[in-house]
Amino acid sequence: MCGIAGVFGREDAETVRAMTDALLHRGPDEGLVVSGDGFTLGARRLSIVDVEGGTQPLANETERIWAAQNGELYGFARIREGLLERGHELRTRCDTEILPHLYEEHGDALVHELDGMFALAIWDGEHGRGLLARDRTGKKPLYTLERDGELWFASELKALLLVPGFERVLDLESMHHYLSFKHVPGPRTIFRGIRSLPPAHTLSWSGGKTSVPARYWRPRFDAPDPPSEDDAVEQLDALLRRGVERRLMGDVPIGFFLSGGLDSSLSTAIAAELASGPVRTFTLGYAGGSSTPGKEADRRWAAWVAERYGTDHAEEEVDVGRFPETIGPILRAFDEPFAGVVSTYFLAELIARHVKVAVSGDGADELFGSYRSHRLAAADPTGDEVARRTGLLVLSEAEKHGLYTPAVREALAGASSPREVERSFAGLTATGALNRTLESEFLTVFPDQVLAFVDRLSMAHSLEVRTAYLDTAVVELVAGLPGELKIREGRTKHLLKRVAARYFPAEMIERPKEGFVMPVTDWLLADLEPYVRETLAPARLADAGVFDPAAVTALVDGFYREGGDWRYGNKILALVVFQEWFELYRPRVP
Repeated sequence: MCGIAGVFGREDAETVRAMTDALLHRGPDEGLVVSGDGFTLGARRLSIVDVEGGTQPLANETERIWAAQNGELYGFARIREGLLERGHELRTRCDTEILPHLYEEHGDALVHELDGMFALAIWDGEHGRGLLARDRTGKKPLYTLERDGELWFASELKALLLVPGFERVLDLESMHHYLSFKHVPGPRTIFRGIRSLPPAHTLSWSGGKTSVPARYWRPRFDAPDPPSEDDAVEQLDALLRRGVERRLMGDVPIGFFLSGGLDSSLSTAIAAELASGPVRTFTLGYAGGSSTPGKEADRRWAAWVAERYGTDHAEEEVDVGRFPETIGPILRAFDEPFAGVVSTYFLAELIARHVKVAVSGDGADELFGSYRSHRLAAADPTGDEVARRTGLLVLSEAEKHGLYTPAVREALAGASSPREVERSFAGLTATGALNRTLESEFLTVFPDQVLAFVDRLSMAHSLEVRTAYLDTAVVELVAGLPGELKIREGRTKHLLKRVAARYFPAEMIERPKEGFVMPVTDWLLADLEPYVRETLAPARLADAGVFDPAAVTALVDGFYREGGDWRYGNKILALVVFQEWFELYRPRVP
């Protein structure tokens, strides 16, 4: 697990070294920058596989092809053996070293040989060509910036902000969508000129020109020949066990997120059966009066799983008072405004004291159907899917325009978040209502919000997070199943619960899950009003020049006057987060 940065079309070791220094948290163990005619490539390393010998970037035998990657390539040992048999010379046991040799054999098609989570960069010195690629589901991030015929890239935005001559300019349309989605939808970013490479895409550079991103994989939803339900249960159980086993790879100890809910508990149970010794598990609670009945039930079931499967278990408590003091570090992890789940930051902080790698249950909700949008689609399959999804946005178009200053309102006259939702439902492979919603979100909200917070908030503490639910074979199987195997008569994650029944009692499987979501609205009402009013004070809003201070104050007053509403709590949080982000990064408002 690492952070990478570099440029195609320029030899500039000094700048790339500064970029990789900005990514120190992604790879605190060591760093290296290599450069030559037409390229510079750098990496920071969190050493997990071949701890002593896996320094990257790494080259082929002639040092004409260089590669660096952020991530883990599962099953790389088998590929390595094949390369050796075919005459390649490999000097390490590191998964990154297979990349330049695979590129020799397959060119850009090497991505089809890989399974794992990765963002990679390859320089082909024979042809003066660079290649970037991102994993199938978007576990690992990769950002790009084109300037004067050069292609700069990095694992995080903060590194690209160091590119010589780059000016931080607020992308107003990205901000507009953030206020509705809680995140900036890719491939946009909050900074004008910087883009995110979409999941399952490659991007190449040659002769001063950058290609159009090319998709190399896409799961098919509503597959034409799905297995029967009983066969699907057998296949899913086997694939999850294989997926968990693959994620136990490494030369360092591995821990497990254990929320007490179904997804993380199932990964933990499988690992406990496969591992040679006790696995380490970690859970998160809220201190004192900031907890909830659901969270307390989660903690009890997490303790039950830990005892049942003999894990080495630890708990962490988060106090509401820490939120204002940690919002700065959290936003620096994203480099963008982000008003989604942030509790991973606190759990990762605990886990990173003990291990470098943790396994989570991420991906299960998004594949099997759990969220409100999924339940609504299953309950009303003939309804307007775009209207249904648009109704879940945080701030409506009218609300946003009512909060803007006149100049910003005029600049955003043509922007539309509902139109973004409409685009997300275009060209889908699914036909059923539930699978269409699952597919739409799998391609958009999932990588842009869910996987983003898992990656940024864990890597902020130099912790790598893996999940068996995003094993390629698991994704392809589950995506293709009919919707009624995912939500049946209101029962969410129906198929996964059938598998879980082999490991847990019905009482645990059928109870509502709360997971790692913070009760932010309760906190805003109970303890954080002074912080909210100070952050959204008229003078600070006027300094940014984006929002009308009087309109924002009226919204805040209404929230506290009416005693709070979770929908309005999310609106307040979105504004608070944006203001905090703006004051940290100080972009120019066009």
